[in-house]
Amino acid sequence: MARHDDCSPAVIKTLCEKAGFPLDASQASQLAGYLDLLMRWNKMMNLVGARHWRDALDELILDSFHLAAFLRSRILPHLPGAPVTWDLGAGAGLPGIPLRIVWQDGSYWMVESRDKRTIFLSTVLARYPLKNTHVFRGRAEQFMEGKQADLIVSRAFMPWKELLSFVRGHLSEGGCIVFLTREPLNRENDLPWDMTASMRYTVGNADRYFCAFTERRD
Repeated sequence: MARHDDCSPAVIKTLCEKAGFPLDASQASQLAGYLDLLMRWNKMMNLVGARHWRDALDELILDSFHLAAFLRSRILPHLPGAPVTWDLGAGAGLPGIPLRIVWQDGSYWMVESRDKRTIFLSTVLARYPLKNTHVFRGRAEQFMEGKQADLIVSRAFMPWKELLSFVRGHLSEGGCIVFLTREPLNRENDLPWDMTASMRYTVGNADRYFCAFTERRD
């Protein structure tokens, strides 16, 4: 019988089901593999604060599953059937890798400037391929030049108001940027953006938030 300190697909599947996010066998296998790599590489470089895969699952992975639910219910109905998504400052692949394990619509680009992190992300995708999921190694300014996305997701890439200014003009009409935050964000009249959706959710004993903004086009 698998032990709960064993990062196996069977244990991962059981724990995710208890958290309200059932996975099929393939998804559980991919997530177990990702967590195993994350913890192994974390010993050599500081990818995440969590030092045990259970902590990473509870504190980081579940964010991605809540995000998938938020996108499906509040964001995707207003986007093209195959949206182009950018994950700016992808870091160790959170929320991107777990998100793409459970949601693979359109194309997804993880943009990261730090070499070691892009090598890690590329290693994950080489071992556990995810449909239409890519890594870009370089600065976000370089990646975005001449391009537009339907959806941008960001967890602490830069302060949210600065990021709204940074991505202005790079979203398709009706496209949006979704922030993962520890504090709620509010629409501000001096910004040329409308907050179109938000959601509070709980991980452990802490409240967290998704806030989506769409560029105002007068």
